[in-house]
Amino acid sequence: MSITESTATALVRFTGMGIVNFSKSRNRGEIEVVRDGKHTLNVRIQKPVFKNGLERDIIVYEDVNVYENLPDAGVEISITTNGNSAVEGFEVYRNENFDRLTSEDYNDFNWVVSLENLHGDNLVKDKKSDAFPTSLVIIENGFFYAHKLDTNLFFEKVEKDADGNEKAREVFGNVAETVGVKLEADEVACKIKIGDAEEVHKFERVNGLPVRIEIVNMDYNEDAVYSDMPEYYKYFGDVSGTSFELEISKENSDSDRLRGGAVGDLVFCHPIDGPGD
Repeated sequence: MSITESTATALVRFTGMGIVNFSKSRNRGEIEVVRDGKHTLNVRIQKPVFKNGLERDIIVYEDVNVYENLPDAGVEISITTNGNSAVEGFEVYRNENFDRLTSEDYNDFNWVVSLENLHGDNLVKDKKSDAFPTSLVIIENGFFYAHKLDTNLFFEKVEKDADGNEKAREVFGNVAETVGVKLEADEVACKIKIGDAEEVHKFERVNGLPVRIEIVNMDYNEDAVYSDMPEYYKYFGDVSGTSFELEISKENSDSDRLRGGAVGDLVFCHPIDGPGD
């Protein structure tokens, strides 16, 4: 199955380091955007417009507003619907028979790395997380899926003990790079709070011409690591001390993507699927 995005009123796309949670008690999706001083948070809101072409009008996306290099504290983004909505609360597109090594459905949310799948009931919130701020993204009445899968980078899963020693290694597969959310309603409202300032953007439904809200939290430094898993373990842990690292498999990854620099020079920040409430 592929997601039909053209029927949306607005499309939200989140790329980079963040923890996606689905709260049943609050009936909404949430993304805790990690603000560790290394990742830069940018938000770009775009709407489609018609432009004159050589033979016919073409549709291009123009910026409504761009928020760059947002501060580490005091930022909250709330996206919701008004009027009739195709989804109430949240829905997540998952295939029950998902296999990371054989699936050809690139929109399956299971491509997003799940800490619960890695740790099961041993997963706990780490008390150290109070030292690392997050910016909250609230999305109500959205349909969640994997928007972009990086098929060029293939990973191995490395299990480590409490002292960081390797215990086991196995093939893992590809990892989702961008989470997509489809909001289909009479109207979509996006509220952005930065400190005491607040701006609200409202978009009415235009058939076949959804608005795009792109949220990116990336580490663009030259010495950026290719895996954010050690950072995520500052927020969560395993009661046994076990942790997992994702290492790029040079044999199974696109050689052109790896060419021209060390593996550690690759910029690849990926969201994870958190433990919900």
